Amino acid sequence: MENYNFTLEHLSCLSGGKNLLAFSGGVDSTALYFLLKEARIHFDIAIVDYKIRTQSSLEISRAKQLAFFDNKKCFIYEAPKIEQNFEANARAVRYEFFNTLIQKYEYKNLILAHQLDDLLEWFMMQLSKGTDVLNTLIPSLTKRNYQNKNYYIVRPLLYITKANLIKYLEKNTRFYFEDYSNNYLFYKRNYFRKNFTQKLLEEFHLGIAFSLKLMGEKTSLEEPEDLGGYFCFESSKEDFIFVDKASKKLGYLLSKSQKFQLQNLLEKEEFSYIFGDKIVIEKCNKKLYIFPNLREKQSLNKEEKEFFRKAKIPKRFRVFHKAFKLHLP
Repeated sequence: MENYNFTLEHLSCLSGGKNLLAFSGGVDSTALYFLLKEARIHFDIAIVDYKIRTQSSLEISRAKQLAFFDNKKCFIYEAPKIEQNFEANARAVRYEFFNTLIQKYEYKNLILAHQLDDLLEWFMMQLSKGTDVLNTLIPSLTKRNYQNKNYYIVRPLLYITKANLIKYLEKNTRFYFEDYSNNYLFYKRNYFRKNFTQKLLEEFHLGIAFSLKLMGEKTSLEEPEDLGGYFCFESSKEDFIFVDKASKKLGYLLSKSQKFQLQNLLEKEEFSYIFGDKIVIEKCNKKLYIFPNLREKQSLNKEEKEFFRKAKIPKRFRVFHKAFKLHLP
């Protein structure tokens, strides 16, 4: 293991905990499966079948086989057909499946197999778009909340190159599947991999890993708490980061121009704005509210209006509050 500069992140967090590994059968998750096993970390596995590749049934069989021989639970989800925006929608399907398992079986950690190539690709993609790269880095440890229960997303391989993972698997004669979609250059991440990140990592992977790890340590573990389909938190210097993360959790990605607009709005004492007809962001009484936009009208009677006014609840959130019969945040 040491021949390939392997240092798995956050093993102490995983040791003794109840862990769920997101498995695919590819290089990354297969290597992580066996590395965790060697480190004596107990975990179960979950795999999603999108049915877009002929080998997906073989990947499911492989997952079942590993789980059977190692006495692990293997959860399988057959995803509905995704017609458009595959990467974003597949991610949403995947996390909903994982969240359901975490809630039902009380897992404390969700283990993901992102590695250094993924981290550098994402970093360069964000850099090229003109975003705040420090606050968009993939973290090795993230605190999440789902239906009022906390868990952690752990990425033990985040500072290890894919090339080293392949060497590890081949040395130990571990079988893995190759995802041929990685060769399709119409996916932006593949374009960056072929033209930039592979060449950089071949020559400078130790320095890149060290630098990105230092940057990652400066990012906050805190995540905006999902209060049941909406977010509400005290305004602070972290407003922009929290609003951006909350929007993503509600399934809406702010564009570059919208982020510039958001920065200007956040400087105000109060505002109420709808982005893309999808989400509402309101600031009132030093609190921020982020929630889905309700297109159907909801009328408030005189007593309700007075109640919300005294409670200093912003106007659009009052309608959302009544529609879902919420408790005051």
